[in-house]
Amino acid sequence: MSDGKTLVVGAHGVIGSAVVRTLTDEGRDVVTVARRGPVQLPGGTTVADHIQVDLLDGAATSAAFAGRSDIDTIVYAAYAERESMAATVAPNVAMLRHVLEAVGGSSSTLRHVVLIGGGKSYGEHHGFYKTPAKETDPRHLGPIFYNDQEDLLFADAQQHGYTWTVLRPDAVLGVSIGSPMNMLTGVGVYATLCRHQDLPLRFPGTPKAWTALHQATDSAVVGAAVHWALDAETARGETFNVTNGDNFRWQHLWSDIAGFFGMDVAPMQPMTLGEQMADKSALWDDVVARHQLRPLPLSAVAAWPFVDGWFAMESDMVQSTIKIRRAGFTACIDTHESFVANLEQLRALRLIP
Repeated sequence: MSDGKTLVVGAHGVIGSAVVRTLTDEGRDVVTVARRGPVQLPGGTTVADHIQVDLLDGAATSAAFAGRSDIDTIVYAAYAERESMAATVAPNVAMLRHVLEAVGGSSSTLRHVVLIGGGKSYGEHHGFYKTPAKETDPRHLGPIFYNDQEDLLFADAQQHGYTWTVLRPDAVLGVSIGSPMNMLTGVGVYATLCRHQDLPLRFPGTPKAWTALHQATDSAVVGAAVHWALDAETARGETFNVTNGDNFRWQHLWSDIAGFFGMDVAPMQPMTLGEQMADKSALWDDVVARHQLRPLPLSAVAAWPFVDGWFAMESDMVQSTIKIRRAGFTACIDTHESFVANLEQLRALRLIP
């Protein structure tokens, strides 16, 4: 481990916040950057070295990093959501470019960048794709901003003499506050609203999604993988899938979720949560007031189209992780245990009752 600092980009997201927790626990000096204010750590403290800037603004990003010569590693986990896959390319590439230009322009000590990608590199968002997906599989047609980000990173690294690692987690489970694109909080809020109305827990996805073989990645596993990749020589210039190490089916996991909430399970009832939750804001406010939860509106805790996408995944979703294990990273967790443990964290943080 070097004496330089690690910049975590997108530090408020489910992945970024987990990376910050892991790296600070491991004794690394961390700098965070986000549009919002400082990142809160367990125990209520915040990351002292925080840069608040809109990364879409190249000039502002450059100014924010002016004079910084203490950053030698970057973990890039930022994401800008847009209305279509094609529309996500330009802003997400621009943000990465602005960070690389700003840090590279103010520091000659940059030695390694870890870029967080994902399963969409294999086309899983289209439905059926080759499984188990391997890092050597050819790219799909796109548009997919991961490809453009990787091309930018590879070229910049070659030009400026630093190394890189690409990590591809999938279906990340973890706690983040005020970051609604999170399957865990989506499931937790859905179950909470059902229980609040004395309803059983019904799977809202499709029959094929109910039985499909899926995977997930605990955010703590992602954090551990990032920590490993920052220093492992076997991670240099490599792309790795990273998941919990097992697979799950909703039909088997659902009873564990219901058990956590003390609810009965009823037969599935396919529905679109984006439509069903459109009138539930006041109901959620009532739940928040009754149980003294964090005063966050429904829109800040769950992005229902994102949750619907998970529940509509009817094909198997499996990535091979043999490559990262052979390279030396072996952390794993049972997905059923991961889901329940993360729900317990949501409860401890007063995000669900």
